[in-house]
Amino acid sequence: MSTNPPLAVDQHDDGGHEDAAMRNRETSEGWHDGSSEHAYSPYAAARTVFRHPRGDNDTMNSTQSLYDSDIVYINIHGRRYCKNYYMPNDEEEQVRSQMLHSVYFHLFDQKLTMVPLTNPRKILDIGTGTGDWAMAMGDEYPEAEVIGTDIAKIQPSAVPLNVYFEIDDAEEEGGWTWPKDEFDLIHFRAMLGAFKDWRYIYSETYQHLKPGGWVEVFDFDDHQTLMTHFDKELEIDKFLAAIAEATRIGGRPRSYTHLEPKFLAELGFVDISTSTTMIPMGSWSDDPGERQAGKHFLVAQLCGLEALCLRPLTEVLGWDPEEVRRICGIIATGVKAMALDHEKAKGLGFNVRVLVGRKPFPDELPASSPSTPRASTTGDTMGGG
Repeated sequence: MSTNPPLAVDQHDDGGHEDAAMRNRETSEGWHDGSSEHAYSPYAAARTVFRHPRGDNDTMNSTQSLYDSDIVYINIHGRRYCKNYYMPNDEEEQVRSQMLHSVYFHLFDQKLTMVPLTNPRKILDIGTGTGDWAMAMGDEYPEAEVIGTDIAKIQPSAVPLNVYFEIDDAEEEGGWTWPKDEFDLIHFRAMLGAFKDWRYIYSETYQHLKPGGWVEVFDFDDHQTLMTHFDKELEIDKFLAAIAEATRIGGRPRSYTHLEPKFLAELGFVDISTSTTMIPMGSWSDDPGERQAGKHFLVAQLCGLEALCLRPLTEVLGWDPEEVRRICGIIATGVKAMALDHEKAKGLGFNVRVLVGRKPFPDELPASSPSTPRASTTGDTMGGG
């Protein structure tokens, strides 16, 4: 059994790697667009901050459906995408995802989940990405089978024996292929803009959870905390509004409505709760651990501006890709300047909301309550978050 820890922030890092990444960004001409093998990528410097050691006991755990799948990737303006998802899945984005996993793990007190799991037997991670959360859960719950699904084949092959990765689209017509009442936990993290209809996703989740099983949805809330720190001149609000409009037109709006508890309640979930945590951006926090995580989060966010907007703004709204990169550079410079001002930056960060709910046991169901909820079929869908 692998004993790999979750991807860890290097506690011995003194911030030099972040500084190097930011200095290189300042001196580079524009954002890396993949057009030249010698073009600067900020992820190269950021990568050295993180380590994911592999031991001799790591086992090749190849899932048939993963490695035999024929995945079609799309290259758009130097970034690699899969299907209709607006975020890239190339190496640069994979490194950024691993950085964020480490930040989340630290800021949530080294907890991988907020739900009270007791001897889980089967766990499902939808949109697993690089698979860091699924692998960490496999280590934490060695008796459980952990399945991570994604539309892209970007997961490692050396994983804990109880972890399996599969290529799967949660929105595929015909419903999910697993048996009903199968999972103790179904987990979603950072899936804003991934789905056309979260009601359908939540309905499938309800059906495939065991009675007593949990759903957990981890996503960024609105940007109100962030916006209070910036003047109108930087026009971050217009930038975010353009992304929201592009993803809405594209059919998978990057909205936050799926984090509302009422959508779980409508399907019959119980013990529904939400919690909000502010992730600091920059080194303004007085807490050493938060300060370190905040520095890493700042790097991840600055490096992710292009990933966030390039496809929707160019493909849907018709913006010129170089203009998009120019705007990203202006915003990155403004955000960095604010984050490095220790007085003005106090409170700078993003709110993360975690929504959880439990599928009731049969004896908890009201007499008139259907045992299987129906997905929305009227067209009155809840937009992708």
